[in-house]
Parts: sequence; structure tokens; C-alpha cells
Amino acid sequence: MRARELRRRMKYLLNGDRALPGYAADGFRTYNKNTDFKDEPRFAAAWSFAEQGNREAWKKRGRVPDVRWRAHTCCWGASRALKLEGDFVEFGVNAGLLSMTVCRYIDFGTIDRKFWLFDTFEGIPAGEMTSDEEHLCKQRNKGIYFDVFEIAKRNFAPFPNAVLVRGALPASLDGVPIGRIAYLSVDLNAASYEKASIERVWDHVVPGATIVLDDYAFEGHEEQNRMWDAFAAHHGQVVLTLPTGQGLIVKQ
Repeated sequence: MRARELRRRMKYLLNGDRALPGYAADGFRTYNKNTDFKDEPRFAAAWSFAEQGNREAWKKRGRVPDVRWRAHTCCWGASRALKLEGDFVEFGVNAGLLSMTVCRYIDFGTIDRKFWLFDTFEGIPAGEMTSDEEHLCKQRNKGIYFDVFEIAKRNFAPFPNAVLVRGALPASLDGVPIGRIAYLSVDLNAASYEKASIERVWDHVVPGATIVLDDYAFEGHEEQNRMWDAFAAHHGQVVLTLPTGQGLIVKQ
């Protein structure tokens, strides 16, 4: 590290009221932390690819949310999965902001595996959930989601081994030839959907695989948090809480 840069960082560290240039988005802000991952060329290119592909899908919100740190977590988990046997799976895709980043980051189209992408592609379906979850899901369906299936098909067209599976989980798992799973991302917004889905595929998840829980530590998702803690404990696992709001399980 150059002497000038080192002095600048030391100055910030010694003055706790000031922060290093970092990350301020997605409900949290870093202070005095290295966030160089944002500008690492391979990740930056992958995020830009996904962000551009998702602009139309997020038009209700007005802009694509800056969830780069969440995407970084997913890229880390997907990179680990390349050393394991098994396919990639995402429960809750929308138009593919996170999974597009992953696909571009690891050049998924050149890999002899499938990426199974499950979603209704038109919002959160009505079903068994708590009143709080139902209220939150209705808000999101109204304020964010609409039919993005054609957008998703376009977004994943560069990756012929990425397979979109349209329908409500867990029923949409029926007939899908998933064998081993090396990477799993879960974002279904309701505990009952996530519990039913993970119970269907848990035995397919290989030891060492990364499971990313997108909603785990967010306010308003306490039911999912409790469900995953109970599920993990029952299976001898531990969930790591991340400042991104995600939960992380590395299957033992």
C-alpha cells in the first residue's frame, strides 16, 4: 500500500467520527471497512450486467436496488460451489438480479451444470402465511412486482444451462430432475413457502454447499428468521447472520 494511502486510512481509523469510503445502501452503512470488492473488475462487470438487465423489472420502484453486498455474498457461495458436485438452485428469482450477477461472475454458460431458477415471475402468490407476512407480500406485489417472465428469459438467454421454472413452490419442484445441489439461494418472502421448499430439497444439498437466505435478518421477516433457526438446529446446522440482512448456512 502506498504511504499516502496508508496515512489516509490511519487518519480515518484514529478519528472514529469519520468513515472510509465504503458502502451505504440496502439498509446499512460501513465505517472503516475495506469494500474493494465493489470495484474488483470481475465483480463490477457482473453487477453492471445484472443491473442493466433488471432496470425494466424494477420500474415500479424507480431504480434497481443497490444490493451489491448481497450479490457479493452470492458470488462467494457460488464460487465455493464450483469445488463441489451438484447444480445451482434459486428459490425466488424475479428477473434475476442476484443470479445474473452470479452467472456472469463465474461464467456459468461454460460450466457443465444447471442453474434451476424457480419463481412465479409475477410476484408472491397467495397462500399460507401469517397476517404480517400477507400484509408485506401484498405491499411488495403492489409496489414492486409484475409479470417479468419475458424479461427473465431475455436476461438468462446468454446462459443456455440456466433453466427457468415457472410456478409456485414447492409444487413447481414436481418433475424437475434436480440431483445434487451445490449452491442454493432462497428468497420466497414467507416462512411456510421456504420451509416446504427446503424440506423437499434438503437431502439433495451436498455437504459443504452454501445456502443463502435473502430475508433472514430483515425487520418484518421474523417468522422466516425463527423458522430457519429451528430448521437449522433440527439438522445440526448454524445460521450466520450477515449485516446485509442475509443468513448463511454452510451445510455440515
